[in-house]
Amino acid sequence: RQFDRTHYYMKLKILALTYQHSISTFKFYYVCAVAMAAVSCLLLLVSFMSTVDSYTIPSDYNTERNNLINSEKSMRVGGKLVLNTQEQLVNQFIVKEKRQLMDCSRLNRTGYAPAVSFFQSKSWIESTPIFKIIQKMPKGASLHLHDLAIASLDWVIKNATYRDNVYMCTDKNYYIQLSVFKNPPNNPDCPWKSVRSERSSSGNNQEFDLRLKRNISLLTTDPLVTYPTVDIVWDRFNAYFAQVIGILSYAPITRDYYRQALVEFKADNVQYIELRAQLHGLYDLDGTVYDPEYALNLYKNVTEEFVRDNPDFSGAKIIMSSLRLNENSNILNDIKTSMILYTKYPDFFLGFDLVGQEDPNHPLIYYINTLLYPSQQNPPFNLPYFFHAAETKWQGTESDYNLVDALLLNTTRIGHGYGLVKHPLLVEMIKERGVAVEVNPLSNQILGLVSDLRNHAIAPLISQDIPVVISSDDPSTWEALPLTHDMYVAFMDLTGEDADLAILKQLIQNSLNYSVLNQTESTSAFKLWQAAWDKFISDTINTWNLVNGGSQTSQICEVLKPVTTQISGSATSLKYVHIIFVIPMYILLSHAYIFLTTFIFL
Repeated sequence: RQFDRTHYYMKLKILALTYQHSISTFKFYYVCAVAMAAVSCLLLLVSFMSTVDSYTIPSDYNTERNNLINSEKSMRVGGKLVLNTQEQLVNQFIVKEKRQLMDCSRLNRTGYAPAVSFFQSKSWIESTPIFKIIQKMPKGASLHLHDLAIASLDWVIKNATYRDNVYMCTDKNYYIQLSVFKNPPNNPDCPWKSVRSERSSSGNNQEFDLRLKRNISLLTTDPLVTYPTVDIVWDRFNAYFAQVIGILSYAPITRDYYRQALVEFKADNVQYIELRAQLHGLYDLDGTVYDPEYALNLYKNVTEEFVRDNPDFSGAKIIMSSLRLNENSNILNDIKTSMILYTKYPDFFLGFDLVGQEDPNHPLIYYINTLLYPSQQNPPFNLPYFFHAAETKWQGTESDYNLVDALLLNTTRIGHGYGLVKHPLLVEMIKERGVAVEVNPLSNQILGLVSDLRNHAIAPLISQDIPVVISSDDPSTWEALPLTHDMYVAFMDLTGEDADLAILKQLIQNSLNYSVLNQTESTSAFKLWQAAWDKFISDTINTWNLVNGGSQTSQICEVLKPVTTQISGSATSLKYVHIIFVIPMYILLSHAYIFLTTFIFL
């Protein structure tokens, strides 16, 4: 082939230019690699050093800080209780579970299930180790309960509605009302039909019972839509009582319903209750309507029989309640009846209360002359009061100032007291007088006072060791257990991450201390409770294998723990570790990075 010199030199020149460009490009990438490695090393070094510095706490500051935190802890409910060695094992497990759940939500910025609507969190709550432990825990007493909402709806549906002469009707709002008749009256607006016949014609007893239960229960999957305001949920709450009052006021069913309630409370490890009951309106199939003394004796007889059959149960007592929408004449009659019953049954009948939604109905001041009636007798009659007060979000209103009148009328305890934290002088008064606040956290959430239970108004009072007892108000209305669900949310929401078994133990002891048991009854109740508590601690240790560090529990989520360093004195040793080990490692990695970059280029 003929050699083309010109063509050859042109190719050589192009190759030379390409080589020069390649060398320039290589130098550029090499310099960039070195610079990037140097900057990365510098930034990582600064990051490590700043991390150490941020967790370096001067020892004198750290001591002062810990002293302040511990002093404040000692002021809260249970702050002065000392747990024994066995209790400490249970305590460590509970605190570990509580912290894991709280840190999971806080650090991952996810929802905190124990604080959201009970309607949405109920099944999840019941799956947690802490709930299972509290369920087995001897919980002492439940001191704030209402007569028509204490035994489960399952019992009402599966037992009471299967009896003879039980009728149902559907009102204009599509709520089913239940009652008992020998011969049902004509009722055009809500025609009565035999429950037995309706169930039979449905073709599926189980489906019929489920629809009936859902119609009565307040449970809903979408509470914000179903109950957008306080007044709407209260209307639904009042409708529940209209639905069941007919069937639960039939004396034979009243007797069995109350006994079933005692069975369920005992099964939930509650050993004593104080029940608000209207006492009016119990009736029989022949048309007889019984007076309040008959109703009181019904409760008394069932209680005594149940205690005989269950000697580890301390019993129950009754507070008469009247609706605060009634006029003074009706309330005065109930006051006089209460005075008679208190005289005749001092060991079982406790006193008087006014119930119902406070905001739209009469405040205590409306009834003041009637409520002063016992003290104006000659000699003065000491009728104990147990007033609902300040179950409201409104401040400076008559419903809020029910607290003032309750204390001036020497109330024994305060029901709910949600607005109490806004009244510092009244807080001091109840602490000095030893007037306990009956806190019902789930009721307050469901009836619209607070959506996120961590914001419950009583939480600051628990931090100040104000006399507080946890109760459940109307648990069957929203299908809660007698006390466990309320005790669980009180522990997980109304107390902090570092609040432990001591606060639960104190709340339980409070429930017995602030009950109206006499000295002999109280001594016996505490003895029963202590034996149950010791067994509970032992059983919990065995069940969860706490001697060997605890059983593996299901992880709610992966907790992203913050970088924490156990500080003792100076962090100089940690800095030397970084100088001796970390910096050389990053220099080595940076050179490896440069080498790999060069190799890949070539």
